[in-house]
Amino acid sequence: MSFQLPTKEHKAEYVEKQFDRIASRYDLANDAISFGMHRLWKARAIAELCDGVNFENASFLDVCCGTGDLALLVKRNPRAKHVTGLDFSENMLAVAARRSQKEVQSVEWIRGDAQALPFADDTFDGAINSFGLRNLTDLQQGINEMARVVKPRCRVINLDLGHSEVPLFAPVFAFFFAHIVPIIGEILQKDKSAYTYLPASLTTYPKPAGITKIFQQAGLVDIKHIPLALGSVALHVGTVPERSRSTNQ
Repeated sequence: MSFQLPTKEHKAEYVEKQFDRIASRYDLANDAISFGMHRLWKARAIAELCDGVNFENASFLDVCCGTGDLALLVKRNPRAKHVTGLDFSENMLAVAARRSQKEVQSVEWIRGDAQALPFADDTFDGAINSFGLRNLTDLQQGINEMARVVKPRCRVINLDLGHSEVPLFAPVFAFFFAHIVPIIGEILQKDKSAYTYLPASLTTYPKPAGITKIFQQAGLVDIKHIPLALGSVALHVGTVPERSRSTNQ
């Protein structure tokens, strides 16, 4: 029987349980699947996040923070005084908390819904979501919420899978993603289902132009799409304008 994505009504519960299952070896699997390249993509995303902040003591939000690797990287930036990581998977946050204690990094971990962020308007000097947007039930609401809690003139960042159209590479990547990634998940995580969901989720995830439109609908400006890994990864950057809050009501 072929794999079927969860329905919209059951997606949140499905994704939460899935990430709770794979939390303990999630980072190892990410390294294997991306050949360690995800670290470089995240570093580029963080550079874009912090580039628009020209002062110290900035506060940043990592949405769908998972095991906290990106939030901790943000915290190492000298401009980042405070970093908050939010996720709805308790097991992922438990890994993040242990990691932050080990690395002696001060990050606040919060369990919450990316589509209803528990923060006031204009709280953060930037917000980032790394490979988490696909897992939300309502992608537009997820970006709307990020834009709402970020201060004017500051940035909203989304890093996620792209849709490569590079000849020769695109079909090879598609085969690897659809057939090899589940095998890696089965070997490293004993969970083929979770890593079958990963490539399957890309089939319903918008192409970069669609993510750009979502950014526009959220009221963001100066939007740019930066293709990485020959277009198999998409980095989007948007800026919250002055008096933009009416677009997010």
